[in-house]
Amino acid sequence: MRVLVTGASGLLGRSVLARLQQQADIQATGTAFSRAGDQLIALNLTDADQVQRVLDQVRPEVVIHCAAERWPDRCAQQPESAWQLNVDSTRALAEACATRGAQLAYISTDYVFDGQNAPYRHDAPTNPLNFYGRSKLAGEQVVLESGNHWVLRLPWLFGPTANLQESGITALLDIVADKTPVKIDDWAIRFPTSVEEVADVIHQCLARIAAGSAFDGIYQWSGSKATTRYQLALMVADIAGVSSDHIQPDSNPVMAEPRPYNCQLDTSRLRDQGITADEPLRTQLARTLAPFL
Repeated sequence: MRVLVTGASGLLGRSVLARLQQQADIQATGTAFSRAGDQLIALNLTDADQVQRVLDQVRPEVVIHCAAERWPDRCAQQPESAWQLNVDSTRALAEACATRGAQLAYISTDYVFDGQNAPYRHDAPTNPLNFYGRSKLAGEQVVLESGNHWVLRLPWLFGPTANLQESGITALLDIVADKTPVKIDDWAIRFPTSVEEVADVIHQCLARIAAGSAFDGIYQWSGSKATTRYQLALMVADIAGVSSDHIQPDSNPVMAEPRPYNCQLDTSRLRDQGITADEPLRTQLARTLAPFL
C-alpha cells in the first residue's frame, strides 16, 4: 500500500510516518512545509497545483492528513491563515485525492465538542467552543463531502520530540523543574494520548483497509486515563524525581480562548473492529521524557 503523510515533520506526523516506514507492506512518504528535506517532500498545502503534483508523483492509495494549525490560541490570533490551512487546503486536498481514487484520513480533534456531555460517541452532536474547534469541524465536513474519506478525532497529544514545547504535556517538565511558584489548571478533564499509540492505531486501520474493510465517516481514539493538567504535572514531577511543592491547583483558570470541560471520546467504533492499544499513560510519558532527564 502506498501512503502519503502530510505534516510529517510535526508531532503526530513524525510518529505516523516512522511507524508506517517500518512496515514491509507499506510504502510511506512524508511531506512538510518549513522543515522539508532529504527525507520529506516539500509541500505547501495552500498551493493547489503543488498538491496535485505531489499526489501525481507519489500516487498514494491513502493520505493521512496530519498537517494543521493545532494551537487554539494561535488559531484565534490568526484566523484567516488557520482557516486556510485547516479548511480550504483540506478541501482542495480531499477533492484532489477523490479524483485520483485515493482515500483521505483527516486528523481532527475532541474540541469539536463543548465538553458538557461526555463521553462522546462519534455521531454525537458537535458544538465547538473556540475558533480552532470550529475550523477542525469545518475540515471534517469538507472532507466527508468530497469523496470516500474518513475522519479520526484525537485528544491532547504528546510523544517523542526534540523540543519540550512542542506539546503542552511535555512542556510541563520545564514548569516542574523551575521552582517558581505556579498555579496549574485543575478544572478541565483531559485524556493525554501518545502519538506513538495513535501511529499504531492508524497502522491497524490501514491493515484492515488492505484486507478489504471499508472505512468511512468518523472514528475516534483516545488515551484512557482522565487527568487535569495539574494532576499531570504531578505525574511529570514524580517521573522526573523532582519536588512539586511549588505547584498549586487552579480550579478556576483564566484562558485566552474558551476550552471545553470534558471531551472524553468514545472509541468503541474502532475497538469493535478489534483495534487496541492500551499501554499505561505513565509508561508512555516516562519513555517520552527520558531523553530530557
